[in-house]
Amino acid sequence: MVLAVCVGNSSLVSMELRWARRRKSDNAASALPWSIPIYISTLKKDINLEELRNLYSLCNHSSNRLSEYGSNVEKIVDMKKLRVAISRSDVVVSVFCKPRHADVDDAVLYSEENLSSSLYHSEFGRQNKDESSLGDLFQNVLPLTPSNGQLVGFGRAYSDYGLTASIHDLMVLPSLQRMGIGKLIVNRIVRLLTSRDIYDIAALCFEDERPFFKACGFGDDRMGSTTMMFTKSLEA
Repeated sequence: MVLAVCVGNSSLVSMELRWARRRKSDNAASALPWSIPIYISTLKKDINLEELRNLYSLCNHSSNRLSEYGSNVEKIVDMKKLRVAISRSDVVVSVFCKPRHADVDDAVLYSEENLSSSLYHSEFGRQNKDESSLGDLFQNVLPLTPSNGQLVGFGRAYSDYGLTASIHDLMVLPSLQRMGIGKLIVNRIVRLLTSRDIYDIAALCFEDERPFFKACGFGDDRMGSTTMMFTKSLEA
């Protein structure tokens, strides 16, 4: 676990609709849509705690770094504690997309239907179209909002409201990684904090996450500090 710091300044809105795009060099995701609409919110009321806990599990992300529990996040992320943590976080950023874009199988089908006219006119394409329910069609034309979208990205930060802040629990659904969603979350958190004149911002991250945070403008602490964690065993 390491610490990084960043400096910046900008004001922003609490809700925004953006497009997330895959890298053209990302061959592994070539069958998936190259771009999808996403909804970014900094409002706590838009967070569904059940969806958030599910995101912890899907991202194999633990809020309690105990090696003996491995990836069993269900045991670690207590709903009551999660509710308190979110309520006391100074900045939260949530990212939503249409559920069909978050599901890998549906996303592949969506991409094939839109990028291949021959498939659309094939027997399989016609059957797929005929079997689509009216409810599915209605959901597809509705504007994307937190109420009809799926939580696919999240990040939060604590601050002392004066000097320092720290970023925690940055997560993006694995099937939607490498689309710039994580960077959007970090940038939004940093801009919100610096708009409050807080410029000493730390990121709690693993060693393999250092390149990502460096790409977001973070670097080693000039004071040479590192992160040490005190964690009490859950069985104690």
